[in-house]
Amino acid sequence: FNSHLSGDEFGLDGVVVLIQGEQARTTEEAEALIENINSPIVEFHFFQSKTSTSFNYGDISKFYDAIEEYFSGDLVGESDELDELIAVKDLVYENAVTKKNPTIRCFYATTGTYEEPSRIEKLRNSFVETLKSLNIFDEHEIHTHMVGASNIQQWFRSATSSNSATISFDKSLVLPDNGDVEEAYIGYIDGRNLLELFAVRDDENEIVGINRSVFYDNVRDYNPRSPINMKIKESVRTDGVKEFVFRNNGVTVVAKNIDRTADNFTLEEYQIVNGCQTSNVVFDIYMESVEAIEAEGSVSPEDVLDQLNVPIKIIGSKDSEFISSIIFSTNQQNPVKAEQFWALEDYSKSLEEYFQSVGEDEVLYLERRDNQYRSTNVERTRIIPASALMKATAACILNLPHRAARDYKKILTEHSMKIFVKDHDVRVYHAIAYLHYRLEFMWRNQKIPHIPKSYRYYLMNGLFSTATGVGDVFQQKKNEVTSSAERVTHLASDEKKLQKSIDNISNIMKKLLKDFKADTPERVRDTIRSPTFSQRFKDEIAKSK
Repeated sequence: FNSHLSGDEFGLDGVVVLIQGEQARTTEEAEALIENINSPIVEFHFFQSKTSTSFNYGDISKFYDAIEEYFSGDLVGESDELDELIAVKDLVYENAVTKKNPTIRCFYATTGTYEEPSRIEKLRNSFVETLKSLNIFDEHEIHTHMVGASNIQQWFRSATSSNSATISFDKSLVLPDNGDVEEAYIGYIDGRNLLELFAVRDDENEIVGINRSVFYDNVRDYNPRSPINMKIKESVRTDGVKEFVFRNNGVTVVAKNIDRTADNFTLEEYQIVNGCQTSNVVFDIYMESVEAIEAEGSVSPEDVLDQLNVPIKIIGSKDSEFISSIIFSTNQQNPVKAEQFWALEDYSKSLEEYFQSVGEDEVLYLERRDNQYRSTNVERTRIIPASALMKATAACILNLPHRAARDYKKILTEHSMKIFVKDHDVRVYHAIAYLHYRLEFMWRNQKIPHIPKSYRYYLMNGLFSTATGVGDVFQQKKNEVTSSAERVTHLASDEKKLQKSIDNISNIMKKLLKDFKADTPERVRDTIRSPTFSQRFKDEIAKSK
């Protein structure tokens, strides 16, 4: 829907009137939608958005006033566009509202996190009561939404990664009832139908690639050089495709909606949450058979797919926590590093999206999943593995440079409530990742001479601490957190200032190592792992600010 108002209307950025799910922007459109429908379903949506992180009482009050004035008619004259929408409202109430009053949804959005401050909650509740008193809405369908960055990111993912596919699944059994599941099935399908879930076709309906968005919630991406995957393909070549179903654990698909007609299943908003390796192996087998028939005239690729069967489980659920538990459980059959399950969290997905949304010079690619960018055309040096971000975060935010390199997994467990928390400003983690990237760039181009990488996390701690000027960045006020992140990014971007800061911190490190009599590589290694040395380093950095 196009909700945006083009002018500078009082208190509103957007208004949408929906009749039977269709947008009505003019009275002519509204009349056409109302015609021949007895008591149509009507909804009013209002939007106000701010780029700031705060939920401002005054701005929200102004937003609510504008909505009230829209229905009272006091906003007439703000703009031609809004006047037309007010006329649509009048026409709706005169001709369409009979048995059921309309629904109203009000969305106030910022880039921050809504924490339900009492004054705003009181304002919000008062506004709802005012709307009820007008007696022009269904009192059970009055909704006021405070929208933060995480909501926007989640809705954006749903809107841009929505998938739909229809497969034939005649070898299916219905799974038992579960409170978190609408419906679920288990059985097996042939390779042709499996490919329908992720294959990309050209204008001539030829399979040309893989839709990687359906694997977004997988713990790891496909690795063609994996000994296991190579062995699977070799077994198909030697023992034939008919053996595949007996030797494979299959795939698990979670869909928000399943529409079944006989043996045809239409899946909407689905993800292949387990079976990325299997799916890619089947794709490779298909493509190899295409190449083989072109070269030798052997068995057709379609025959190969028809003979190849894959175990499958299809689960219909909208419960994100239950879906995450499915992903965790189904991945236990193969060795998966514990920290890889971090990739499933909404916050890590938000970080990944933000890292790619910034200016061109600062773009980074957070590798939530192993091999995620294997088949993409991105600058390899800008890929930040999840483990690298975790280590850098341990050094910068948790002030644990002596443990960051070797103990980050334990740190992640010990401090799970302090880092990567859903209301943390994503700009801080991007700043840390960008600082990591810039340091690697300077090492790679020999712009940092004679500085051992063994104490890189001390460098990061010192640079981050110097730029932010605080011990715990997330203890600041929200606007100060944003400013701290910007200062770190600016420091990392300015090569001369960065080199100067690196030189200062390196001199502190050299002096301390000399004081600790760390005169051999082995002693340096042991010394920088010491909590005592780490504390001395932080004390010296604090003095130098």
